[in-house]
Amino acid sequence: MKKLILYILLLPLAVSCKKEKLDLKPDNRPTTEARKGSQVRIVNLVGYNQVIANGDSLTNFVTRNSNNPDYYKYPGTSYFPTDGRLGKTWTIPQDLFDQQQQLDLQISLRNYQSAGDMDMRVKVQENYAHPTDYYLLNHLFMNGQPEVVEVPRDVSSPSKPDHFKIRIVNLGGEIKRLTMGLTGMQEDLKGPVSLAYADGTLVHNKTNQVSTQVKASEYIELPYGTYQFKVLVGDGRQVPSLGNERAEYKVIDPASSTIPLDHAKLTNLHYAAVKTYQPGGVYTIVVTPQRYDYIVDEIGNTSWLYQNSFQVITDVSAPANQTYVRLQGANAYTDKAVSFKVNGKTVGEKVSFGEATDYSVQIHGTYKVEAVDAGGQVLASLDQVLQPAQNYTFWLHPNADGSPRLLAVANDLSGAVFTGATDDGTFARTQHQFFFFKRFLNLAVGNPYITFTLNNGQLGNSGVGSSLPNQNLQPGLPKLEGPYMDLGNVQTPFDIMAYRSTPEVVPGLWASDIASLSHQRFIANEALYLRPNRPLPIQEPGVYTVALIGHTGNTATPTNKARMIIIKHTK
Repeated sequence: MKKLILYILLLPLAVSCKKEKLDLKPDNRPTTEARKGSQVRIVNLVGYNQVIANGDSLTNFVTRNSNNPDYYKYPGTSYFPTDGRLGKTWTIPQDLFDQQQQLDLQISLRNYQSAGDMDMRVKVQENYAHPTDYYLLNHLFMNGQPEVVEVPRDVSSPSKPDHFKIRIVNLGGEIKRLTMGLTGMQEDLKGPVSLAYADGTLVHNKTNQVSTQVKASEYIELPYGTYQFKVLVGDGRQVPSLGNERAEYKVIDPASSTIPLDHAKLTNLHYAAVKTYQPGGVYTIVVTPQRYDYIVDEIGNTSWLYQNSFQVITDVSAPANQTYVRLQGANAYTDKAVSFKVNGKTVGEKVSFGEATDYSVQIHGTYKVEAVDAGGQVLASLDQVLQPAQNYTFWLHPNADGSPRLLAVANDLSGAVFTGATDDGTFARTQHQFFFFKRFLNLAVGNPYITFTLNNGQLGNSGVGSSLPNQNLQPGLPKLEGPYMDLGNVQTPFDIMAYRSTPEVVPGLWASDIASLSHQRFIANEALYLRPNRPLPIQEPGVYTVALIGHTGNTATPTNKARMIIIKHTK
């Protein structure tokens, strides 16, 4: 009986101890404070890094010597838990506003040993029904713009769920002091601007000729996908974008705003990111002066200047794409036009030999993809599982016996590069936004092994991820591991040539009956450069497929003879 009483008395203690252990679970969040964001956002285009609100510092006001090995490590704060510093954008929490929904902010730049420190004040107003951005500008280096510009922002989703919204905001100005570079005087890029695709085609009349007086265009909706948007001034010259992935993309030639190779040679390319705009996202492309370096002598020393440039600001982050997929069809089979159907619905009509359809958007799932001739007869079909957030090209090509076949190829448009395994997986991948990826396919009859080379049989680099993406390609068998070559370092004229190789001999014998592809074929629209009297680049960035199609040997005719074609997958 005594043992039973003792057990009953000890039971609550045991339960309470177990409960205390459950309550001691660690919380690894940077901050555990629940703060609701307002509809007011600071867009910091100057590089300010410190904030004071209501007399209280919200950031850490810590500066470090850049030569210190821990120079990039800053202590977090309650309002900026990551590194305690103001970044590019900041949505102001509601709890900072007073009863009139107003807030006075002191925003500062603090550098090591106070070099170039700056301070400014801005009064912001919260209005829940009217989301607003306050753009902080480099007004010291330009005329025509104040220190702060208030711009309304749209936070509503696109009307079509597989689209995104985008607009252009022109906060550019006249640069106060133009710089003389090694190739000439710095160009003037002020004035109205227009949004264009990579080939210079204007996107929409609502985003054309947006002046600094209008400030912001209307939002437009576009199908989600991977784009390289460009910004053009009135005479067709390109406005550069500010690159952040490699140091050389922050260096420009003052006279042309292009990326230089050295003090005397230019790429003739303007930096503009190749980026995937996801369904449901809302974006702003803003034009305003930004700081660049420029080369001042033969040994590569640099100084700095300010030039009008553009960058992409995310107004509403898109959710993870778990629904939609993009696909296209390509005709590598017949010199007669074909059409492509997905579950009986036509997605591309009258596709000529060596051409591809525009992209269509589908919901992920299992689909029957068909290629049909002009009379509606099915040439080939394929049941294919389409995964969300993927990009596919369905190639209609001949089997070895000449019969038609559909081949599904997934295209990687991410710009991610595998850099080698590490013990803990750190830095195993690098993300690029300005890349020149090329994939090779052998879809021709009569060519058991094909190796694609540069001039005179040069194999080029080993490819993205140290693979051999251009060697010994067999008919209808795409390489799946590391299938791309990055030719971004090739800045001299080149041709892509086809060699008939074997597993033992690479590159093999030059296929003289197959015409080479000139590097100029990787320029979508030469008029984009020639119209404003600018020289052509060697090639343009993007993701391309180079495919050998057609016939070699007894089945070859003048219309179906083997040839190389290019399909560009980014727009």
